[in-house]
Amino acid sequence: MSQGLRLITVLVVDDDRSIRELLGDTLEAVGYKSLTAADYETAFKIIQSENIDVVITDVLMPGKSGVELIRQVKALYSHILVLAISGKNVSEEEIRRAGADGFLAKPFRIGKIEELIESTLARLDSGKARPIPLRKKILVVDDEENVLKTLIESLDVLGYEATGAKDGREALEKFDKDGFELVITDIRMPELNGIELMQKIRTRNPEMPVVIITGYPLAYPPEKATTEGAAGYIAKPFRINQIDKLLGKIFYNYESKEL
Repeated sequence: MSQGLRLITVLVVDDDRSIRELLGDTLEAVGYKSLTAADYETAFKIIQSENIDVVITDVLMPGKSGVELIRQVKALYSHILVLAISGKNVSEEEIRRAGADGFLAKPFRIGKIEELIESTLARLDSGKARPIPLRKKILVVDDEENVLKTLIESLDVLGYEATGAKDGREALEKFDKDGFELVITDIRMPELNGIELMQKIRTRNPEMPVVIITGYPLAYPPEKATTEGAAGYIAKPFRINQIDKLLGKIFYNYESKEL
């Protein structure tokens, strides 16, 4: 990081400990500095003592509500961006009237929070510009054009940056030129199959996670993929939530990215 720049600091306020910690940990994992609070009082003490850029608050909490927190923050610290999350009983109109800069209804995905933060950061003074976390880069390899397109679009929806390759050799060329954080590859491909590709990638970078996808799970079961070094396994046809769950586990060590 360049001298003089710092990470964007996000305060997560939610009385549900599991959601609070999950959201905080995930924001840390994608490049933000995160702090957490369980209630209005704790949140306000943190805001008074720390340099907070963004507050993400649940709306319904015991004691003073998230709506009250939004009003108070915007009244006293107008430079802080405030994003509200709510499951029920409070309308987006009411939250906007309180001064919230953005709103998400539960359940939502982490990618949506990232998008919302980034879209509202333009409100910050350009003289205080800070690095915005980049989306995790994934290389997707499949010789079936429709499958490749579907995977890339699915990953984009989930908040990742995906690059496609139509075979193993093209994948190696792109892998050597760019910095990827995960590879998803089909097994059956011409010239260089997915297992051979995984072995070559692991030779270049032993820590690189490789996810295997296959339309022949009986011929190549998940146990075999794990034995040969795969970080994950998806059988065709697949659903987007299967990809979401698997990548959440690999990148962030949890089972689902939906809150």
